[in-house]
Amino acid sequence: MLTRPMIPTTLWGSTSRRVTELTLLAILTLCGPSATAGDGPWPSFTATALSGEKVDSNKLIGQPTLLILTPSRNAAISTREWVNTLRSEIDHSKYRVRDVLAVNLPFFMSEEDVIGRAKEQVPQRYHDQTWILNSQIMESALGVPSDSEEAVIVVLDKNGNLISQVHGKVTAARMSEITNALQSLTSD
Repeated sequence: MLTRPMIPTTLWGSTSRRVTELTLLAILTLCGPSATAGDGPWPSFTATALSGEKVDSNKLIGQPTLLILTPSRNAAISTREWVNTLRSEIDHSKYRVRDVLAVNLPFFMSEEDVIGRAKEQVPQRYHDQTWILNSQIMESALGVPSDSEEAVIVVLDKNGNLISQVHGKVTAARMSEITNALQSLTSD
């Protein structure tokens, strides 16, 4: 009869659990989005406001911000729904709302062409709050496909830290998640 060495179950349990936790952590690190809640300042970028002003990610620091990312042309309807909902339900004296239109410019189109087309769709009073970003940095940071048909709402604290991210259509549950994230900022 063969016998196994006695390993205390508490030692085996904790070692096994630790291996499992480390394995899951490694998988999430390698496969998950590169930005997670509280992961530090937002990725650095430079964009152009529809007003023509060059803006960079430092403009997102200093006040809690709701960032509406439009990852594709097909996400325009979703973005419009989010913009209308957020602008009507969020206190703008406490939270800044910005819309970022992420574009991947084809070689035959200039940034000025995209700005001209966007100006036709966005009311003039929001031109300084709507930014064109010719980069996929945000989609990469959030783990969102650049061809997504749904907007992404990002809540950033006053230091530029990602607090919450919601991807999809406007629903009561998603709006509640955003509201809860914003309320957590006021308690800090």
